[in-house]
Amino acid sequence: MSTVLDIPAQEAHVVRVFAVVEEAGAPLVDAAVLEALGAEGKLRSEEIELFDLTDLQDMPLSAYLTEGHGIAASDIRDMRGQLDGLTGRVLILPSRAFQGQAMKMCVGAALRLVGRFEEERAPVRFAPLPAGGAAGAVSPGGESRPRRAAGLAALVFFVGLAVLAALVLWLAGGR
Repeated sequence: MSTVLDIPAQEAHVVRVFAVVEEAGAPLVDAAVLEALGAEGKLRSEEIELFDLTDLQDMPLSAYLTEGHGIAASDIRDMRGQLDGLTGRVLILPSRAFQGQAMKMCVGAALRLVGRFEEERAPVRFAPLPAGGAAGAVSPGGESRPRRAAGLAALVFFVGLAVLAALVLWLAGGR
């Protein structure tokens, strides 16, 4: 039986955890595990984590997800026993792997979806501007210098053009 997942476009800050289902003594090659995701599009494989849980040594998977992926401990609380009870290999699929594309996935029998978690995001905060940095008002005279210079340049141009025209007419009439 396969699990069908519809990933919406622009999904962000979501992490899916899959258990790799392998027969004892017959481990799957990494390419077969990735193929079992059944993605109908191109995934960024460098964003996908596939590893044996023994690689975490004494760290439980729930702690790895909170510390390594920024999942809130409160979001994992109900799943902690199931996550920490997993053995063998797991595949961690963050939404960054979809590159903002909508995608349909028909997850094969080699993978079992354990959970979908959202990464914690700190609220955006802007520091106040330094004192006096935005104080004061714009004076109307501050803008007149560039206009005055442009006006003066235009005046010189047209006066020069008039002198040149007068010179040409004088030379043409004097012959």
